[in-house]
Amino acid sequence: MAGSWMTGSWKVSPTGRGVYCLLLASLLWLAADSGVAQPVEENPDVRVIIDVSGSMRSNDPDQLAASALELLAALLPDGTPAGVWTFGERVDTPLPLDPVDDGWRERAMALRPALVEYQQHTDIEAAVREAAESPANGWRHLVLLTDGMIDLSPARGTKPEVDLASRRTLLEELAPALARRGVVVHAIAFSDAADLALVERLSRMTGGLPAMVHSPESLLGAFVDIVERIFPADQVPLVEGRFSIEPGVEAFSALLFHAPDAAPLTLVAPDGTRHDPQSPPPGARWQVEPRFDLLRVPDPAPGEWRLEGEIADDSRIGVRGAVSLQLAPLPAVIHPGLALPLEAWLARGGEPWEAAPEDLAIGAALLDGEDTPRVEVEMERQGDRFVGELTVPELSGAARLRLHAQGQGIVRQRYLAVNVQSLLSLMDDAEEGLGLAGGAGLSASGERFHEDLATGREGEAVPDSAADRFIEFINDLPAQAAALWREGRPWLERRGAAFAGDPRQWAVAGLVVLTLLILLAWRHRRRPRRAIHREDPYV
Repeated sequence: MAGSWMTGSWKVSPTGRGVYCLLLASLLWLAADSGVAQPVEENPDVRVIIDVSGSMRSNDPDQLAASALELLAALLPDGTPAGVWTFGERVDTPLPLDPVDDGWRERAMALRPALVEYQQHTDIEAAVREAAESPANGWRHLVLLTDGMIDLSPARGTKPEVDLASRRTLLEELAPALARRGVVVHAIAFSDAADLALVERLSRMTGGLPAMVHSPESLLGAFVDIVERIFPADQVPLVEGRFSIEPGVEAFSALLFHAPDAAPLTLVAPDGTRHDPQSPPPGARWQVEPRFDLLRVPDPAPGEWRLEGEIADDSRIGVRGAVSLQLAPLPAVIHPGLALPLEAWLARGGEPWEAAPEDLAIGAALLDGEDTPRVEVEMERQGDRFVGELTVPELSGAARLRLHAQGQGIVRQRYLAVNVQSLLSLMDDAEEGLGLAGGAGLSASGERFHEDLATGREGEAVPDSAADRFIEFINDLPAQAAALWREGRPWLERRGAAFAGDPRQWAVAGLVVLTLLILLAWRHRRRPRRAIHREDPYV
């Protein structure tokens, strides 16, 4: 019908959809400050969950999952509790949870044979549940790598109903419970056959970072992005193989991506001394892998260092020293058109540096998937902090936020991976989760799983109204709000006074209330005059 938005057996007018989106936008605007990542000082642990279902044989013939695990093992800080789980029809733990040290890394590097013990079927729910069970002293980060969708054994029940039930349990029961317990799921889809909607929703509901990868380079990059969200680290610019180390830097690490058949790299010190993997700098550790080199150099000489050899553009130089760039927590998922509040500062010895250089400037930029800046902003100095707002441009998918601080010879950068999703896509996702996207059958992409249980006199489906189901969506918001409060509480405590004096925030809160009233009135007006006969189901 012209002028109506059709989804399956029900329709919503453009006005109704506009009301939905207005309310959703208002809620997200209020939540934007609180839906943030966990504080980095919470001593998190990392639990890697790797799909070993039979389809991985064809989707990962070069064992890139093993390469990504080796990279993760190399990047995790010493002492971090970490473990590895594998899953197909059953869930195994080839590397139990233990503090990371050289022995742990050696065991992780020896896991390649375990990752080719392929199994039938794909029980994602059981894998996430079991990996999250072990207690932790801080936040738990689950890194889920899968190439498919939930596919349980027919012995578990009738197909596809048993798969749909497991998917519903994972998203509607387990994910909210994980968020309340401080468990973050970073889900990586390894092929186009993966359940992309599940990957995105599971990550977003728990505050994690979703990723879709299509190449070895993007898979390794996704793991690095996740590590940098869990363990933020300072960097210095790497331009055409050159980077500068200032006096006072205690150590630097170079993560250098390259082709598998690339020639060995050479590192040239400021005094011209040449180093390679066989003759690294004094005290340095140089790890060589088929797709990357990882080099750690303690007490580096100040000055310009140079790399010789072919390295990828996403290579990076991390630094550690008394001076560091700090950033207030930010959400993993951001939305076009909404303002993203930023707060950054230089710290010295772990505390805000009140005597930071007078000429210090801090700027922020949002980079798209090609690392092209799409929007940039210079932040305003307020005491020892720099604040600003970055309005998210029209993007979709993976992006990176770059913070750049420079003053009196000090240069620091930080990168933070984010996922950009439009408000309309979230609205569609909410509808899909409530069965608002139409049919009861499972689509080819696994995105439709709701089945309406209401039946009419002749047995035809009689769906609830759109407003009824949207009210269900609203009713589910307290659980999401609890997770947002838990994640954003430290930031909100710092900004509580600012909220009280900011008329924009009170205006948006009023807009939410007004929109709800409009929605209820619209629902009452849309109520059908003709009675619909229903048979109450037996309980």
